[in-house]
Formats: sequence, structure tokens, C-alpha cells
Amino acid sequence: MLQALEIAEGKRVLSIGPVAFQFTLGNAFLPDIDARGKDVLIPDWTSLYTRPGLDLKYATVMCEIVEYTPTQAEPNWNFCPRHTLNKMVQKVQSQLQVDLLIGFEVEFIIMKRGEGGEVIPHSRSMGGFSVAGYRDPLFAHVEEAIEVLEGACIRFDTVQSEGIQGQYEISLLPLPPMQAIDQLLVVHDTLKAVFMSHGLIATMAPRPIPGLSSSNGQHAHISLNPPNKEEQFLAGILKRLPQLLALCLPYELSYERVTEYCAGTAVAWGTENRAVPIRKIKAGHWELRFIDASANMYLALAALLGAGLSGCINEETLAWQDTAFDESQSPSDGVMLPKEIDDAINQLEGAVEDLDAVLGTRVIKHFVHMKKFEIAMLREKYETPKLRGLMSEIF
Repeated sequence: MLQALEIAEGKRVLSIGPVAFQFTLGNAFLPDIDARGKDVLIPDWTSLYTRPGLDLKYATVMCEIVEYTPTQAEPNWNFCPRHTLNKMVQKVQSQLQVDLLIGFEVEFIIMKRGEGGEVIPHSRSMGGFSVAGYRDPLFAHVEEAIEVLEGACIRFDTVQSEGIQGQYEISLLPLPPMQAIDQLLVVHDTLKAVFMSHGLIATMAPRPIPGLSSSNGQHAHISLNPPNKEEQFLAGILKRLPQLLALCLPYELSYERVTEYCAGTAVAWGTENRAVPIRKIKAGHWELRFIDASANMYLALAALLGAGLSGCINEETLAWQDTAFDESQSPSDGVMLPKEIDDAINQLEGAVEDLDAVLGTRVIKHFVHMKKFEIAMLREKYETPKLRGLMSEIF
């Protein structure tokens, strides 16, 4: 507590070694890591959350990260996703004269650890969005988590059973972008903490169980108010959607969701159409269905906003028809989404210069560099079942 107060009063700086942007899933450092310098954490005290209903000692604050090295005259903000998003939100709001609101749908599945240490399904609720899901004894833990989150002033819309056994969804009310993601991370952490206290695992990982008819998504809602240049904004995202997918579905297992009714299969949008990547709800309000909980949402949202802004700046035409009036629901003759992480990364790499230019950083270039190493490392170190278990615990 005393240390936190000293940091808040500017009497102390919180710093770590130069590792914040060099560490991958699976506990591996990038091979070209530079040991010189330090990373300084700048707390945003507006992101402070406590959860007295679970742990009186718990408090969390999100930080921006700036690099300092002996070889650079100026501090380096180029790799911080939160800083990038903050700049991008200001840019969109000032140039389009709009207010932005973001809302998330958090899908999760209840799991447990088997005798051999593997992560396996536990709940036997009916699924299929059935009311029987609320009679599952494990739903009491969902209610417990909701009570804890309400005590932390988290804003909810709905809580419901989802499409497959043991799956539930929490829909969060919209907030300005930074606050929406800060709140989302507290929801993730609290769900995991509550279920862990009962010897269980709540996982938001995209496909924790192979062969499921559905999976965990983390659909994001974006609203522009007023809906200035909404068609150009949507066109900007659609035009760059294959390149953006690597940021929104950043792991190999994420691509098991590139199907209709999950992430979608082709670049398309539709009014109240859940078979395509982007569902339009009303003027200036869309649900982005091609995102899962393994994404760094600060980075993914910054890139999405940058794509939308580029569409407005370039006055891009919305060349994609509303699939609400298409009998096939999802087009099969247009631009298809990448079906594997390698293709998605390659497409993102081809758009690095343009995306980093609009974001005003080098964060996308660094992300591609990191992901190429991480993908190869994970394939060498983990067979698919073990990777599923690892992601189920982390996400």
C-alpha cells in the first residue's frame, strides 16, 4: 500500500528489466532480446479496481509501458498497446467528431483438471441456450462471480447459458474504449479466481475442447455516436479484415473458429446476420464476431479503429452488400478469411507499414516479429492437446 501511494504521488517509479514486449506464451524470450535499459510502468489510476467480495487485499491498476535504453536519446513508446490505443481513440474522436463506446461479450466454459493433469470438461449443463443451464449446480459459482464483480462496480447487461455444455456468457454494458478493456480484464481475472477457489477452471480460450460444434468468442461491439461516415468506417475495416485477423485471432487454435456463426469465413457484413464476421445492429453500431479472448484487446482495438479511420480519410466505398438480403447468408465468392495463423501473419506483415503509419507506432511490426518466433516455438514445444490445456489455463 505504501509503495503504491509513493508511486501515485510521484515519489517512486516502477520499473522492470527490458522484457515487457519480449516474452511469449510458453515462457520464452525473443532470441534477439536486448538486455540493456529498462521498461517503466506508468499507472493509470482511473483503471483502479478492487473486489472486496472476494479478496480485501486485491487491487489492480493498468499501466502504459515506456522503454528506456542507453542507446536512445528519447523514451520509446512504440511498442505499448495501451498507449497506442489511447492515441488512436483521441485521433478517431477528433477527426470524425464522434464519441466511441465499446462493449464485450465474454463466453467461458467450466473445466476441471483430470487425474493425469489434463484439463477436461466438467459441467454437464444442457447447453443450447437452455434454461436448464441455470439448474446446473456449478451455476452457483457463476452467480458468485457476478456478485463479486457487481461489488467491484462492473457494469453488466446480461448473463446467460450459451450454445454448448458448460458454457455461459456475460455481456458487459458499453463504456469508452479504455475503460471497457480495463473492465474486461478484471472480469477475466475474477472468473478465473472464483472458479479456482472451488478447484475448477473457467476458461475463455477459443477452443478448449476439440470437436465442439461451437467455441468461445469474445465479440466486441463498436458504436460511433453520431454515426459520422459509418459506411466509410465499416469499409475501412472490411477492406483490411484479412490482415487484421492475426491481431484478433492470434493463436493457431483460434482458427478453428473461422466458421459460419463463429468468426465467419469470408469478408462480409450483414444487418442482424450472425453468420458473417460483422453484424450491423443499427446505424454506427456493429458487433465484431472475429475476436477471441486470447487477443490483446488494446492492440486489436487500436488496429480496428485505425482501419476504420483510414476508410474515412480515404473515403473508401462500402463495396460489400448487406448479407441480410442474401439467401446464402454468407458469401462464398468473395475474399475469404485466413484459415490458419501462418496465412494471417503473412497478410498482416504485408500491411505493416500502412497500419503502423496510421497508428503512429511500430507496434504492428514488433507484433509480427514476436508472433513468428512464438508460433515456431509453440509448435516445437507443445503438441496440440497440451497447447489446448495451456491456453485453457491462461485465457
